[in-house]
Amino acid sequence: MAEEAHYLPVLACPHCGQPFRPAPHGIICPSGHSFDRAREGYVNLLPGGRLPSSSTAGDTTESLQSRRRFLHAGWYQPIAQALQSALGTHSATLLDVGCGEGWYLSQANAEQKFGLDISKRAVQMASKFMPEAQFIVGTAHRLPVLNKSCDAVFTVFAPHSHSEYLRVLRPGGRWVTVTPGPQHLHEMRPKKDSSIEERERKRSEPPSEAHHAERVTFSLSLPNDAAHDLFSMTPLRWQTAADAAPVTSVTADVWVSWGPSL
Repeated sequence: MAEEAHYLPVLACPHCGQPFRPAPHGIICPSGHSFDRAREGYVNLLPGGRLPSSSTAGDTTESLQSRRRFLHAGWYQPIAQALQSALGTHSATLLDVGCGEGWYLSQANAEQKFGLDISKRAVQMASKFMPEAQFIVGTAHRLPVLNKSCDAVFTVFAPHSHSEYLRVLRPGGRWVTVTPGPQHLHEMRPKKDSSIEERERKRSEPPSEAHHAERVTFSLSLPNDAAHDLFSMTPLRWQTAADAAPVTSVTADVWVSWGPSL
């Protein structure tokens, strides 16, 4: 019960938006909506516990395992360092929206860490990796989080809602996003066509909501297994044509953007 109480000031019922209190096997809101805690420690706060039709194929067990191997090997450490710099030196309550298997959250400094992902398998992996944090199965576009309950919110390469950021941040809080730049992994992409050129044009600037942004670009020379993991953990595997493939020399190009709460 003490562990539950530690996290309850942040979580909100996805049905009615009310706060939770501890229950014998999980948590319950004043309206009687209850959610059990899984043995791995996470709670599923998707209404009905079901994935919506918009859930992506990218969150497969295979892609998550590829992501874990690639990230834990440190290949994207410059991105994690830029993310932490944008978040600031310390946050009391930190929320990772689209947390995947939890690596970026593990690199951040905070007293209380929360991770949310629509993929149940991702949340299971993250919960086992970081038992000291609280992980949630939920949707980024309607966060099961109380108004003004977080000091910082971030997203790395995942769908997110800027209006939801502002709703859940406390006064003086900060949101941070990591999004692809125009040359991100361009070596793995298919040959250029008009749609790719348009995407690169849109990525040439940071998100319009950003008050500040830093472009982080670096080159990677990967062993074959890491190149295959990188290809497998991204949407490239499903989105690209036959001429796209893993390559061992790639460019990482991202925007790390941030702004304040209202």
